[in-house]
Amino acid sequence: MHTFKAYRDRLSLSQSQLKDLLNERLNRNYDRHTISRWENRKQPIPAEVAAELELLVNRDPRETTVISFANQKGGVGKTTSALNIAFALTRLNFRVLLIDADPQASATSALVGSDIVSLYRNKKTLDAALLKDEPITDIILPKDYELSDGRTLPFSLISSHIDLAEVDVRREPGTEGLLREAIAKIKTDYDYIIIDSPPHLGFLTWMALTAAHLVYIPVRTEPYDVMGVNLILDTIAKVNRRSNPRLRVGGVIPTQFSATQYVDVGIVNHLISALAGRAEVLEPVPNSTAYSNAAWESKIPVEVAPRNPAVQPYIRLAEAISTKSQPIIAAQIIEQLGNEGEGNG
Repeated sequence: MHTFKAYRDRLSLSQSQLKDLLNERLNRNYDRHTISRWENRKQPIPAEVAAELELLVNRDPRETTVISFANQKGGVGKTTSALNIAFALTRLNFRVLLIDADPQASATSALVGSDIVSLYRNKKTLDAALLKDEPITDIILPKDYELSDGRTLPFSLISSHIDLAEVDVRREPGTEGLLREAIAKIKTDYDYIIIDSPPHLGFLTWMALTAAHLVYIPVRTEPYDVMGVNLILDTIAKVNRRSNPRLRVGGVIPTQFSATQYVDVGIVNHLISALAGRAEVLEPVPNSTAYSNAAWESKIPVEVAPRNPAVQPYIRLAEAISTKSQPIIAAQIIEQLGNEGEGNG
């Protein structure tokens, strides 16, 4: 058996991060003092903790999975979903690369802040690879890359820039597979590659879907937002037929959900009914200040509040993705809410 410090080094996690991960996976409440005693060998590591650590560091090798988050509408939680799933998979000791394929560069801004300017000048953004023939290996920022403000990247990143919008303008025939071809050169370096797609159904979104194995569709629980879900599903079906027969829909993720608002519950029920046979509607992500608070600290919610109930759906989805198991679906949550309502009545 390895020492606790050896496990932590293998997982590239701080004491606090590993404490939160173990508590979450084992449903315990180990405190930082206990973690320190294990690390300093003043107290033996419990058998269940040792077994869990072995499981985390000795995962079987797997084929790289490319996951795209897509929706033609902005403000639905697409970037938030991509960032949180990327971090949740990293916490599970997977090698993760996030590709920001959105010219608005929201994910890039969240992760690197003002460094985006120097990254662009140094040709370290996706447009340099797709438009200027820079090798994709040269534009990747590795995990733990140190930023000018002293922060480090929690996972590897390919940054974006507004110049990436030129890809949509050019729409050169035969280039829809350009991103997929670039990814093929690096995919053995990662277990999961997450693509944050732009909020429209242009050529960049088509390229992202052509490169992906799985696509998740975040949708805000607002009446007008749900109307466009069938449109993105139609686009996915076209990509599946014409460019990427391996592509499949992982599910629709309702976001900014409030269980106490009958409109939100009604919208989720409508999605379940309207999308039956086309796409699974997954566990809704609650509306919460945990997201704005994390953004204010330039952090990712899964990073700073992994046990917050509003953040847990992303952690559970990442676990389902990593184990290739059935994720929690919205129907289960709606049924649970109904049972709780009857009990209170």
